[in-house]
Amino acid sequence: MTSHVADESLADLAEGGGSDAERAHVGACGPCSARVEDAGAALALARRADVPEPSPLYWEAMRRNVARRTAEEPRGPRWAWLVPVPIAAVLAVFALTAGRTQAPPTPPERMLAAWSALPPAEDDASLEVLAGVAATDADLANLDEGRGVGVFLAGLSDEEGRALVDSLRGAGQGGAS
Repeated sequence: MTSHVADESLADLAEGGGSDAERAHVGACGPCSARVEDAGAALALARRADVPEPSPLYWEAMRRNVARRTAEEPRGPRWAWLVPVPIAAVLAVFALTAGRTQAPPTPPERMLAAWSALPPAEDDASLEVLAGVAATDADLANLDEGRGVGVFLAGLSDEEGRALVDSLRGAGQGGAS
């Protein structure tokens, strides 16, 4: 190394860092070795120093100065801070998902067949209701024309409608119609 160690590297070298070339130069160069020793002594002194907390007036003056300087700075467009947001979001998603492997799926719990919860046909009162509302051949013809069950229900008299409602209510409460 033909030049002396830069001032910016002194603190790093005093703490045992720096590049191999810098450490070799400090070992061979008396003036640089003295500068590194001085930097180490200064760091040790700074670590031992008892620095008092600044007064509240200092913090208030600092706040005013920062506010004043911020107001004096030229401002860019208000939306300019939004530009890095999509990039940061993509990087965050990548960082959160990088290197993760998916855990093997846990086998589902043994489940009963869907029809196992239904009561036996002889105990199911709703089947009677469905049989009463079941489509006849004439009703199936109406379905083909796009009229469906709505036409059937609309054609019920008031008395038939009340009977159907009572029958459905009874079946919903577990009673027979």
